[in-house]
Amino acid sequence: MRTFGRRAYRTASSFRVAGHGPGPFRRFRGVGDDTAAGAELRPSRALTWPSRLLLVAALAVPLLLLTFAAWQNFRLERREAEKRVAVETSELHEHVVSAMQTYALILAWIDDRILGLDWDRIEHDDGLHRFLSNLETLPQINAVLLIDPDGRIRASGRPFPAAAADASNRDAFLVQRDRAAGIFIGHEHVDKLTRPSAFDISRRRSTPDEGFDGVIIISGRPEYFAEFFGTVSRAENASAVLMRNDGSVLVRYPPIPSPMVFSSETPVMRAIAADPNRGLFWSRGRTDGIERLFGYQRIGEYPLYVAFGIPKQGVLAPWRANLVDYLLFAIPASLGLFCMTLFAVRQLQQQRVATWRWRTTARRLNREMDRRTRAEADLHQAQKMEALGQLMGGVAHDFNNLLTVLQGCLEILSGRQSEQALQARVEMALATVERGEKLTKQLLAFARRQPLTVARLDLNDVLRGMAELLVRTVGSGVRIETHLATGLLPVDADATQLELAVINLAVNSRDAMPEGGVLRVRTFMTTLPDGVPGEGAEFVGLEISDTGTGMPAEILARAFEPFFTSKEPGKGTGLGLSMVYGFARQSGGSASIRSEVGRGTAVTLLLPRAR
Repeated sequence: MRTFGRRAYRTASSFRVAGHGPGPFRRFRGVGDDTAAGAELRPSRALTWPSRLLLVAALAVPLLLLTFAAWQNFRLERREAEKRVAVETSELHEHVVSAMQTYALILAWIDDRILGLDWDRIEHDDGLHRFLSNLETLPQINAVLLIDPDGRIRASGRPFPAAAADASNRDAFLVQRDRAAGIFIGHEHVDKLTRPSAFDISRRRSTPDEGFDGVIIISGRPEYFAEFFGTVSRAENASAVLMRNDGSVLVRYPPIPSPMVFSSETPVMRAIAADPNRGLFWSRGRTDGIERLFGYQRIGEYPLYVAFGIPKQGVLAPWRANLVDYLLFAIPASLGLFCMTLFAVRQLQQQRVATWRWRTTARRLNREMDRRTRAEADLHQAQKMEALGQLMGGVAHDFNNLLTVLQGCLEILSGRQSEQALQARVEMALATVERGEKLTKQLLAFARRQPLTVARLDLNDVLRGMAELLVRTVGSGVRIETHLATGLLPVDADATQLELAVINLAVNSRDAMPEGGVLRVRTFMTTLPDGVPGEGAEFVGLEISDTGTGMPAEILARAFEPFFTSKEPGKGTGLGLSMVYGFARQSGGSASIRSEVGRGTAVTLLLPRAR
């Protein structure tokens, strides 16, 4: 039993060895292992693109949200600044309207006071002078002048030199002389009487027939307006302007050293042209270069505008303060989110590597289990073939003994029969006995008990010598291709049994290609792999393959069994491949078969090199 077990193990090993070496069916070997090994590459420890995008998003999303919040807050602060400018402009507007109404009221009051008086009486009326002097004590008035039709100042609230009494060149006088202009507001100028800068508000004095009879002028005090403008806003570098509709500046806060006139191309004049009543605009100061947000509003029906502006820094300061608050919250939150995302990505990466290792280990275990299962199946198949071989060997031996006795008796009877019919029957019996002997030899070959005439053979020379026989065997419909290796080592084998094995394989290939095909005969050198008893030994391989119909797995598993055939009844004994297998095993080698339905079959014999 120990001897049988060793033989069975070696047989199972020989099945595995048979798969080595190049050949047309090499793609069938190791496909599962190669696919399993390369199915999933080892995950890189570096961050993948999705992980990098996730980290970028962890920074970009808070940044975008911060940008959006900052932009919304900027718009809100800008709207608040515009509302504040509009409110403070309205305060200036109310103040200037009140002052202009006061001027108009005083002008009307003076006109009523001198109604019906001629200019000589006006000039020498002490009560009138006291009245005018009292009016000049008002904070918004610099001087009150009564000018006759010739342009001479005839009365005022204060004494003045006679040389300075001519006012005919003042625009407030000239306009009223040419036409009835109602309440007219002149340009800013330096008052020759009082020396400080001022602007005139004039009213025409008319005769009963609506003729020109002089002008009443109030010299407005710009400091009055500038002082109020300075109290409207607490914003640093705020600016306020009282101007005529032609761009001439009457009052500016902070004050300017010289008169100023805005051209039609300046932002304020373009804004007034677009909306004559009120509006907003951005402008850079001509004297200080500070960019400001201005609001403007028309002073009632007067040709005057008041404008108030706060610097851009004043608009941006609250927004920047809020932005700092946002950053104080957003930066730690963004860094925290980024760190948590990085930690999660690292954990995911480690989990991916751990999963890959687990799967790799599982695949290795599965491959090992598959190899063990295949080894057990090969061992079981080898044990079955060994048992069948022993059984067939015993049966063939006993059957051969019976045939020998029967053949001897028939040979005695042969030639001694007087009747031709009896002689024919004896000869037929002898032919049957001969066929039985051939069958016995095949069984003994499978059982490895066939006597072999071992000789040193060159496998390539044997195949070349069989070329013509192979052509006749397979017929004209099958094309034979030979690939004989150079430098092939000799083998120790029975030449007759080797030729018989090649013929059997060629016949099987021919039957598998009823429509014709290609029969390939190939020789090669190979060695046993590591882990197999006798590893390192050199073998000479013979592979015979075809492009026939092939065999399914259930038939392939029983292909070497004796008396098993897939051919129709009467077309095969089922001992052809069994004889080939027995010959290879008895010669110290092995036999293997590979097949794929629709693609063909390949049988490989491995014979040990000659010693």
